[in-house]
Parts: sequence; C-alpha cells; structure tokens
Amino acid sequence: MANGLLLRLRERELSASPAERNVIAYVSAHPHEVVGLSVRGLADVTFSSPSSILRFCKRLGFAGYKEFQRELIAELALLGDKKDVALEDISMDDSVERIVGKVMKSNVRTIEATARTLDYTVLERCAARLKRARAVNLFGIGASRLVAHDLAQKLMRVDKECRLYDDWHDQLLCAKNMHEGDMAIAFSYSGLTQEVLDCTAEAQRHNCPVVAVTKVDGSSKLATMADAVLGVAASEPLVRSGAMASRMAQLMVVDALYAAYVASDYERATHVIKQNYIEKQER
Repeated sequence: MANGLLLRLRERELSASPAERNVIAYVSAHPHEVVGLSVRGLADVTFSSPSSILRFCKRLGFAGYKEFQRELIAELALLGDKKDVALEDISMDDSVERIVGKVMKSNVRTIEATARTLDYTVLERCAARLKRARAVNLFGIGASRLVAHDLAQKLMRVDKECRLYDDWHDQLLCAKNMHEGDMAIAFSYSGLTQEVLDCTAEAQRHNCPVVAVTKVDGSSKLATMADAVLGVAASEPLVRSGAMASRMAQLMVVDALYAAYVASDYERATHVIKQNYIEKQER
C-alpha cells in the first residue's frame, strides 16, 4: 500500500462516522503515541471500542490493527519532522512575506506527498494505455480543467490526438461520440464533480477506459468508477484557497504521466518534439 496514511485519514474525515472522526483526530494529532498503543489503548483514548478500531482499519484497506501501525511507523520514519499539511488558511493579519511562505510550503509538501503516494505500477500502466490509445478525451471543470489543458498542450507537442473543450456540454458530447480504442482522463480533486462524473459514465458506456486524477484515498465516486486512479495528495481547507494545493498535485501527476508516456515511446516522441521546436528569433 502506498505511503500517505495521515493524508488519507484527513481526506476520509468528511465522510467518516462520529466515532471514526475521533480516531482520525487522535491519530493525526498524536501519531507517535499511537505507534505504542494497543488496539484497546487506542479505543480507550478515542472513546470507542476495539471492534470499532478494527473495522476502521479494514475500511482503510488493512488486514488489521498491526498492519495499520506498521504503515504509520513507516510513514513517520519517512517524514521525519515534516508534516504533510495543506495550505493554511490565510488571515487578514498575514504579511505578504508570511503569505508567500505559506504558499511555498504548501506547494513543496503537496508535491512531496504526491510523489510518495503515487502508485508507480498504475502510472506505468496508464502511460502504456496512453501510447495505445487512438485518441484521448480529457474531462475537467474549473481549476481541474486548467490542469487538463496543461496535459492537452503536452500531448499536442508529441502529436498525440487529444480532445478537450472548455464548455461542459461539448465535453459531454465528445464523451458520447467516443470510439473503440479511445481513452479518457478525468480530472476532479474531490471526485464528486457531477459534470465530470457524467462524462466518465458516457466514456464507460462506450467501453473506453477511464483514468481518474483525483484525491488519493480512493473513496470518491470518480475513483470507484474509473479503471485506474492516479492519486492526488492534497488536503484543502474548508475555505479553499483557489484550489492551490490540489492544482499543484494534479500538475505533478500530469508531468509524471507525460514523462512516462514519452519514455515508453521515446524515439518517436523525441523526434516529434525536435521537429515541433519553434526557435525564437530576435527582432
């Protein structure tokens, strides 16, 4: 299982039961203490029961509490003194220097967390599927659409047929007209954007594979619908700061997918890139 347990816990918090929220809050605030607690000890400090803790561990994908603790130990060793936090909410009292510091810290930690949580086997499989695809349809709304545009521009550089429309109805129409051999890449950090879900459903109706670029915990509607998930490691505050952290995480995934694709089709892709290079002339 990929690293990023603390991040997955925070992302699951909104859909968790009250008892599970107590567990998530305690583990997030006291991860080093949890390493030394038995399942009964964690149940006592979170006002729950050992059976509730075990059920929660299994919902996270672990065989039991010991496996949960092992991943927590591994993550703490990897993180050292760092902590994967999203962009802190900006306050009216913040200086410009402090604001820049918050943005920089958020971007760096988001990229680091995404690199750790990314499943390399899935990434390699997605790059191979991209290579085989007749054409690629990209779906995304809002900030996620901007990320989709970044991938579209990259694919154009290597002469890979790609379709992306700014209007959602055009995206849906494009999904309805997909053909055998096409693939889709759907972008939505929350995994709940209805327009993206509608396009994904249409792509699947035509038996076209769908890759989802969405939050890493795998519990969203989009993640359950997709054939493959490239996980995004970002945890936005409730008052979202322009989708900053999630946008950076998605861009990191796009860059990794594009680079893996170019590596899988290296001779052709590099030839096309050199051919398409536009040299700037001094005037």
